[in-house]
Amino acid sequence: MQNSYASPWRRLALVAALGLFSSAAQAQLATYSFLNAAGDEATFPVDAQPINASFSVMSRGAGVTPSAGGGAFAATGWSEGALDATDYFSFSVQPATGFQLRLDSLLLDERRSGTGIRDWAVRSSLDNFASNIITVNVPDDALTRTNKKVALPAGFNNLTTPVEFRIYGYTAEAAAGSWRIDNVRTYGLVTPVGGTTVPVASFSTGAVTVAENAGTIQIPVRLSTISAQPVTVEVALATPAGSASSPSDYTYTTQTVTFPANTTAAQNVTLTIVDDAVAESSETIILKLQNPLPAGSVTTDAGTYTVTITDNDTPTGPTISTVAALTVNDAAGVPTQNGQTVSARGTVYGTNQRTAGYQFTLIDNTGGIGLFAAANIGTTTLTEGDSVLVTGVLGQFNGLSQITMTAITSLGTARRMYLPRAVTAALTENEESEFIAIATPVVLVTPSQWTGAATAYNVDVATVGTPTVQTYQMRIPANSDFAGRPAPTGPFLLMGIGSQFDNSSPYTEGYQIIPRRFSDLSIVQSAKDPAFAKTLALYPNPTTSQLTLRVEGGRGAQVEIMNALGQVVSRTVATADATSLNVASLKAGVYGVRITTAEGSATRRFVKQ
Repeated sequence: MQNSYASPWRRLALVAALGLFSSAAQAQLATYSFLNAAGDEATFPVDAQPINASFSVMSRGAGVTPSAGGGAFAATGWSEGALDATDYFSFSVQPATGFQLRLDSLLLDERRSGTGIRDWAVRSSLDNFASNIITVNVPDDALTRTNKKVALPAGFNNLTTPVEFRIYGYTAEAAAGSWRIDNVRTYGLVTPVGGTTVPVASFSTGAVTVAENAGTIQIPVRLSTISAQPVTVEVALATPAGSASSPSDYTYTTQTVTFPANTTAAQNVTLTIVDDAVAESSETIILKLQNPLPAGSVTTDAGTYTVTITDNDTPTGPTISTVAALTVNDAAGVPTQNGQTVSARGTVYGTNQRTAGYQFTLIDNTGGIGLFAAANIGTTTLTEGDSVLVTGVLGQFNGLSQITMTAITSLGTARRMYLPRAVTAALTENEESEFIAIATPVVLVTPSQWTGAATAYNVDVATVGTPTVQTYQMRIPANSDFAGRPAPTGPFLLMGIGSQFDNSSPYTEGYQIIPRRFSDLSIVQSAKDPAFAKTLALYPNPTTSQLTLRVEGGRGAQVEIMNALGQVVSRTVATADATSLNVASLKAGVYGVRITTAEGSATRRFVKQ
């Protein structure tokens, strides 16, 4: 499965952070993330409104029909020929009285069904929808394409009246073919009419290519116009951060550039390339701009900066591939490189499900894949957290992509583990061999399925406390500490490794989640919880920035936030029954909040998006 762990999660963190906007606004004005959408709603609102501007609901043209598409906005009935003026998705934005808009770009994700559209275009009300701002030809597949940017021309500056955008789909392969959009974002500025121009910080160029032995390189950042006061911008790793790994390929930590008042001279940050001895394909590092300060006095461009590292080592064996390159499947769900000898490196996840040989998961910063060998390879013993280079034959077992290993090279132990990616929808190919966590509590559907045996077995679970119940198949692994354990009797939080067992082609069903150990099941509320736990509330959950903890008699309680590995990342003391927790700086993922008083401790989980 392809993903970007370096961020660590792209999509199932669900909602891009919007923040609050000053009168000068910020680069991202609004997002339609379609959180919990069924896909066939007649309209769907924007996540949040910016200050001094308003966005309409997302709607459709009269020529298309709403259709299901979880977590997106979908339709069928698209024109099978040329663009039809009634076949579109639509939204509009309008500035408040006394303010004007500068619209820079739109970004969106989109996906067609197997018989959906092959082309789409964007038009606006500025010319009464007469001409295309952009036209895009869609590949003949059903994959999700993310972050498609629609750059807007100068005509979208200084707008004081509403403007509508329509996203047209056409040349569908069949009338029943569907097309869906998701994460529709609008970038620009809201400024007072006649106000001063707010400087925009951006990278001087969009990309650079360097040799692996380049050492330390300079990355320039520029300002579009002078500022009357000093302003600062952070340069950080983007989401995703590219295919290169840190610290084996490069070293970089977030840096702040300062632009003195009354100058636009470029400011540089530095990045160090590591010259290793491993023969590998070219790799990338992607940087972004964030946290412009003072708020309202400077903003950032949405663009990124890509550093491509070209290898300078002579191959001595198979080329090392990213996991994402190995997990590209054909229409039948079989790896396109099936049967080829490949090499990959990453971190070992899970416990060994075999008494002889190996059955683990390998995860790098692009995705995960299964590892298998029927017998031990030399004296090598693998443990979760080991960094390894493996070579073997790429194949699949009942739909699960895996490398049947012939060689293992140890690269280190006890490496940093990625946080699990939150999942709210049904499991798909996107979750296969990835470290995931079901975002809401689940219960056993049929408790008798829990046998407590030492062998592997399946147990069905279902979400609770959500508008739509989602069921999952939980695979209890063999050779684990589940043997002899009693079945959970109430709601519990579940994390583990995504898997698949589908014994017939096409291999597109049978997705499972395999907890690595019994501690991957976390009881939501135990009978052993102290009495105050019954009054404990944590909201909103999921959250993007602020979290409220409410508990009766909570004054003086110690409050700790822990990541999925049990590491404490924040600690404070509650000063009232309701305590506000700022989690904006945390990476997306599943976290625990542990509250400790004289009565004892209680822990609750939340999802940071």
